[in-house]
Amino acid sequence: DPSASVIGDVQNTLVNNAIKAWGTSDQKKTYLARLASGSVGAYALSEAASGSDAFSLTTRATADGLTGRKMWITNAAEADVFLVFARR
Repeated sequence: DPSASVIGDVQNTLVNNAIKAWGTSDQKKTYLARLASGSVGAYALSEAASGSDAFSLTTRATADGLTGRKMWITNAAEADVFLVFARR
């Protein structure tokens, strides 16, 4: 089933690998454990104005939270862990 393979591939290839490569020790401990035991991960990169061009993102991350809008979030309907790309 292609849809099941996309869910697994996005979680294993995009979400888990990003957390493993760039997450803090606490993030790895928290999120990789969840993703290995029943949680589904989503990949929130794309925006309406920039598509999937990570260098053109307008979403901002601050101490108060996120500002901006994401589009086409892979696995959004199934996920409870979201990897959100934003600028500081």
